[in-house]
Amino acid sequence: MEISQKVCLITGASSGIGAALAERLGARGGILALAARRPCDLHGAAGSVHAVDLSDPGEALALADEVLERHGRIDLLVLNAATRVDGAVADVALDDLDACFQVNVLSPFVMAGRLAPLMAARGEGVIATLVAPKVSGGRRGMGAYAASKAALESLTQTLRQEVGGKGVAVFAYDPGWVKTDLAPDGKEDPGVAADRLVAHLEAAKGSREILS
Repeated sequence: MEISQKVCLITGASSGIGAALAERLGARGGILALAARRPCDLHGAAGSVHAVDLSDPGEALALADEVLERHGRIDLLVLNAATRVDGAVADVALDDLDACFQVNVLSPFVMAGRLAPLMAARGEGVIATLVAPKVSGGRRGMGAYAASKAALESLTQTLRQEVGGKGVAVFAYDPGWVKTDLAPDGKEDPGVAADRLVAHLEAAKGSREILS
């Protein structure tokens, strides 16, 4: 897919991989719709900035409608926002567990559910989720985060089956252990992970496998 003049909605765009991705898509002429709890920088590119708290799926759905109203369509949806909750299964507070699943699973669910049919009707679009296969199979001390990422993988593959034959490329992307707010001990620069993701977005191919 040619990025130029495509409307690109990125969640979690204020830092880390999301910010690096926005910079790269903007440099390719993408029309950016950047969503985050914190202020985002458009890097001089055309587009819009949207303050949203994805711990409320209602705000996620409103975000999708807001971007559609502003730009008329969404061509690329990158579901990058995430929150991490650490702790043994027996120790995770209900509020923390709820927030983890709201941000990591339920908000992506409702946004994809709103936008995928519109992409399918046009016969074109890309939806990418950011997953964590190294932990989603289960990880001691990270039960809430691991389970939410496993659910996101499942959602991605279900969505691919539903709209993949209608011109919409759906794939899950594993950025690896990147140095971000969620992983201060990460080994890779967010820009490197963003470069690989851009290549997958441009290829616009759905996948049963998790791309990296």
